[in-house]
Amino acid sequence: MDASRIANPKEITVSREKREVRVRWQDGHESAYGFDFLRTECPCAVCNDRRKRPAPAGGLALSLLTGPVVKAGEIQVTEVKPVGRYAINFVWSDGHDSGIYSYDFLRVACPCATCRAG
Repeated sequence: MDASRIANPKEITVSREKREVRVRWQDGHESAYGFDFLRTECPCAVCNDRRKRPAPAGGLALSLLTGPVVKAGEIQVTEVKPVGRYAINFVWSDGHDSGIYSYDFLRVACPCATCRAG
């Protein structure tokens, strides 16, 4: 099968009630991404930089936070925007909005048991 077809969504739905994004792909596979997962895995440069920082040796580290502090289970999508024909962008309730989630990124990050096993 054509690789570009695999990472091409047929339908994207966002449920604020269920706190998830569902993508039905052209090949029939369906992926469900929780808001907490998507926010934690934000692919923007700032978030990637924070993830790459080593854990502090011997204890507590202090980080400067911007925006409201949001606990797991509280983050919400306030706006969804397509980015061309290759990605989607979310505005999060903590004010963060710079992550561009490419369809390739989302397909690779599919959290279902089948994709995680492969």
